[in-house]
Amino acid sequence: MLVNMQFRTEVVAPQYDRKITYGDSLFFMGSCFVENIGRKLNALKFNIQTNPFGVMFNPESIRLSLARMLDGDDFTEREIFEQDGVWNSFSLHSEFASLSSEDYLRYANDALQRGRASLLQSDVLFLTWGTAWIYRHENGTVVANCHKQPASLFVRERLSVESIVDSYVEFLSRLWTKNEKQKVVLTVSPIRHWKDGAHGNQISKSVLLLAADELVNRFPDKVFYFPSYEIMMDDLRDYRFYASDMLHPNDQAVQYLWEKFVVCFLSDEAKQTMMEVERVVLAVSHRAFNPNSIPHQRFVANTLEQIALLEKRCPSIDLSGERLMLTGIQL
Repeated sequence: MLVNMQFRTEVVAPQYDRKITYGDSLFFMGSCFVENIGRKLNALKFNIQTNPFGVMFNPESIRLSLARMLDGDDFTEREIFEQDGVWNSFSLHSEFASLSSEDYLRYANDALQRGRASLLQSDVLFLTWGTAWIYRHENGTVVANCHKQPASLFVRERLSVESIVDSYVEFLSRLWTKNEKQKVVLTVSPIRHWKDGAHGNQISKSVLLLAADELVNRFPDKVFYFPSYEIMMDDLRDYRFYASDMLHPNDQAVQYLWEKFVVCFLSDEAKQTMMEVERVVLAVSHRAFNPNSIPHQRFVANTLEQIALLEKRCPSIDLSGERLMLTGIQL
């Protein structure tokens, strides 16, 4: 007797009812999962904004940053600090670090305005929560980044399910008054936070999972959940899918999550266009052995024609960089 044996439990993500096309504007914010997926979408020329304030991990810092963009509140001198000649803000990632307060505020407020413009016109908002733990500064504010400041300046707290849900209900209600069409996709980061050990990580993730589930139940037509955490924990249940730290997904796992993402969210037309874009991007990336040869000139002409056809069919696709590379080689 033959038995159809199964040696793994595949997590099948529910189908997103509003498939994403190249004409959609996407806004990604949160921890490393959105960075990985956002990087792939950006390389494939989707219209996407990813983490305008840098990587963030907890729901409250993410919400505060989104609320700031929604309201358009500029950063001011009162919110930045200097240490060892470097300026930073507890609201932003260290990638904004500057040697002058003027430069810092300019970079920060440019990012704010770009983020605000993208948020107000985006069709889908993707949020990835990494941990329920927050750090509250002695002045009472929740920080996005401690910037290696003394631990005595902060109090570490764990968010509750209720506090996350209540704050997001208020924020999303305000967001939808300014961008009624926007859908929200929530996901919990598959990266394990090991500072509190295995049990502490599970408690933190449980808070996030329960809060996400409640928001989906509150707004079933507006909020959707993508199971990236479950795919990593239950589908890829093997350390061969982890990086050397045994906490982060490796490249193979990221690719698997990406393929699940594509099946769940992208329209058939977008998938087809994506493959065409990828072929053009890869073709342009190859360095010609003899740029002046007739075969290469033919390749350049054919690729430029493909770019023109893609941009005509999907005006949101920007292949100007690839066109510049080709024409630069040609000249």
